[in-house]
Amino acid sequence: MADTVAPEFVRFIETERSAKRLPQAAARTKIAEGDVFPTVFVPATRLTPLLRVGAGRAAGFFRATKKTEVIWVQGDSELAVGFAAVDVKLADGALQVSIPVRCDQIGKGTVTVLFVVGSAASPSGLYAATASRPIGPEPVVAIWSEALVAFAWNCLLELVGGMAAAVGKDQRGNLLVPVELSARKQGIEIVPMARFRFSGTSSLKSTAVRS
Repeated sequence: MADTVAPEFVRFIETERSAKRLPQAAARTKIAEGDVFPTVFVPATRLTPLLRVGAGRAAGFFRATKKTEVIWVQGDSELAVGFAAVDVKLADGALQVSIPVRCDQIGKGTVTVLFVVGSAASPSGLYAATASRPIGPEPVVAIWSEALVAFAWNCLLELVGGMAAAVGKDQRGNLLVPVELSARKQGIEIVPMARFRFSGTSSLKSTAVRS
């Protein structure tokens, strides 16, 4: 996860605060290490655009760009990955991330990665389970399975990490980090936490970028 916060995440949190669905900035409450902040709920209707912000960052773009895809190269194989058009569907305890892909062998196609995560009835922290082989065109998944699963997970991590960081900072000035992710049909829930102080990492700090 990057050490800056996407402005789209900041605006979402500000909107939630304005609507009084979230309390004010975490820094004002003097959160100590290990303390958690109230849950951030991202409704299903808002999730896909925000995930696409995370996908852009997972693809290496941390500022606004007109690019919509990146090209992966492995040996003689190339794959175009459409990060700007990723999609997500929700179920209780599960997220399904769809990634548009393109190559000479198949033309255009879609690869789907299913993550089983926590739910309200069965929280699991920030852990997720998935198959090693996603669903998609055989010529693509035969070569790119591991990379596509990793990319889909990084898209989610950029989203949940960015949302937690946008909530605010702890009493040492470090941005909050996500400690729990759960999903239901109506949306996802992210629990931000003040990071623990580990030996040699007490100087870790990040900055929020606003537009």
